Amino acid sequence: DNNTIIVGEKTYIAGKTHLACTEGKSITIGEDCLFSTDVVVRTGDSHSILDNSGKRINPALSVAIGNHVWIGNRAIICKGTSIPDNCIIGTAAVLTKPFEVSNAVYAGVPAKAIKTNVNWDIKRISIDE
Repeated sequence: DNNTIIVGEKTYIAGKTHLACTEGKSITIGEDCLFSTDVVVRTGDSHSILDNSGKRINPALSVAIGNHVWIGNRAIICKGTSIPDNCIIGTAAVLTKPFEVSNAVYAGVPAKAIKTNVNWDIKRISIDE
């Protein structure tokens, strides 16, 4: 189908992740990302949605995940989503659109920015430091 999945260097997938790429689209994952368990990334819906005239209305769309993005447990990243660099995706968040603000936490259903001007580190740093 001429699909492309690109995973950047130093990206870690800590558990089961489902990458579904359809209709010649792409999933691009940047460098230094961290995926928790049970993450789903999809460029399409897998089945056709038709209008009343029988015309298909749900084309696939590519997904782009920036550099240094932490994706929480059970997050779902749907077609057409883009995530900027240095972001955190909350547990069980559902992302359905492009986001523009870097250094943000996106969470909820549907996901929205809940905190900005943040970053993350793979190391657990003591609160006292």
